[in-house]
Amino acid sequence: MNRLIKSLLFISLLILIGCSGDSENRLLNLGAVKKVVQNYYESGQYDKDMKRIIDDAVEYFNRLTIPPEATVVFDIDETALSNYEHIKEIDFGYYYEIWLEWLKKSDATAIPQTKRFYNYLISKNIRIVFISGRNCDSYQATLDNLNQQGYTEFDTVIVRKENERDLTATEFKSSKRSELVSRGYKIIANIGDQLSDLAGGNSGFEIKLPNYIYLID
Repeated sequence: MNRLIKSLLFISLLILIGCSGDSENRLLNLGAVKKVVQNYYESGQYDKDMKRIIDDAVEYFNRLTIPPEATVVFDIDETALSNYEHIKEIDFGYYYEIWLEWLKKSDATAIPQTKRFYNYLISKNIRIVFISGRNCDSYQATLDNLNQQGYTEFDTVIVRKENERDLTATEFKSSKRSELVSRGYKIIANIGDQLSDLAGGNSGFEIKLPNYIYLID
């Protein structure tokens, strides 16, 4: 199932906003729901939620004894980098060809609270690995974008190879974490905007960021 369909399914869940007196679901117009999502991102509520989540993560790490080879795994899209403005341009839909054009521009912006967390981890000499569902044809653009946005210190950036395109996000990311562990990495935390970023084991402390734009299995 492609991300456009998943996005619409997710929004459909949002529009079930309660029950009337006879227990029938009351629906909102899809355009109205998109405005609710837009308001969440642009009113400051998204920033407040992000600050709270990252503050909690930093507090957790401040209490933690950091082991040797400690590593934190980062997702990229809507975790380290924001595509919100581009997604809004096409009315919160998803078209693969347009998505590839965005990636080639390498102009997604760093999410400030995630960047703050990244800087904190670097100051603690914790290793950073990026695992993204992006495909290998956008690898260089991804590296360029990360570097331009200040993510300049990391062990590696992992994207899908040609033979991994059909894996679900959970299958792909969990297999890559397993490979990292087999190579001696000690994954102590994993940060992402999708549950599929965190599922499948070898995640350590799980940091789930808000995403009300799309779902990925």
